[in-house]
Amino acid sequence: MSQQKQSNTLSILSVLGALILWGSSFVAIKFAYTTYPPLTLAVVRFVVATLILSLLTLLPQNRVKLEKKDIITVVICGLTGIMLYAVLQNIAMQWTSASSATLIIASYPIITLLMESLIYKNKLSALKVVAILIAIAGVVILSYEKAESRVKGELLGILLLVAAGVFWAVYNFMMKRVVNHYPPITLLFYITLFGTIFLLPLALLERGQWQQPTLVSFGNMMFLGVFCSVVAYLLYNRGLKTMAPSTITSMLNLMPIIGVFFSWVLLGEQVTLRKFIGGAIVILGVMLSVRKTKTDAVAESAETTGVSSTEGTKAEATF
Repeated sequence: MSQQKQSNTLSILSVLGALILWGSSFVAIKFAYTTYPPLTLAVVRFVVATLILSLLTLLPQNRVKLEKKDIITVVICGLTGIMLYAVLQNIAMQWTSASSATLIIASYPIITLLMESLIYKNKLSALKVVAILIAIAGVVILSYEKAESRVKGELLGILLLVAAGVFWAVYNFMMKRVVNHYPPITLLFYITLFGTIFLLPLALLERGQWQQPTLVSFGNMMFLGVFCSVVAYLLYNRGLKTMAPSTITSMLNLMPIIGVFFSWVLLGEQVTLRKFIGGAIVILGVMLSVRKTKTDAVAESAETTGVSSTEGTKAEATF
């Protein structure tokens, strides 16, 4: 095997490893909930991630101070991409199945595309308009529940996940201002640090629900903090070194499938016909939305130097 092929294979395996870790994160959240309330789980998870990242920033290539002009931007990134996203997702997961959550989150690129069009007044191509409508239809199908399910909060959980997607999109817009100014690990550390600072007071709201963690709940919390918040990001960033952004984007469509698989195997969740159809429609809409028109190709070629870092940071924030 040539050195180039070996490098490409390692890149593909690295990205696949990251997707497997992120796809399993929703199952880990469910197991951790046996002793950790949602806000407390978010706090402990990101405290662990912050500590690990702080050690990584001691490496010479990561020793970069945050410039004053970028502090506000990075603080907003921590507020939206860590604190608000984690709070909404964790609360939503109390009422939503892990498989449904995975499929709803698959629609986040569509939310970003729609918000980008509204904020920056970008004209959408006919293909992207169709893609948005298809993805919305898929989310509606996933969101539909019978009356007895709505009482249990399933619909509210899905709506909270959609709201989390809006904050994820805001995070992406803010990241564009700083993503090329710092090493990826350094930037991730600052964002996670500020997000964790915002999260800390919220755990006090759940003092009455704190209890002794079990080996299973503690293990899953550590899995979220170490593997889903740090290791998966490092694997993903490794893949970006040699893989084209279009290939990376295509591989991201595997994550909902991986998430549903783990939900079925580990939690015994049923993959109903509604979930199958709704999820397939969402993935189809996302796949159509990332197809490049001639205009998109020209714009992307002009920004080649910044694409890889941006893609890596976007993906990490989602999980």
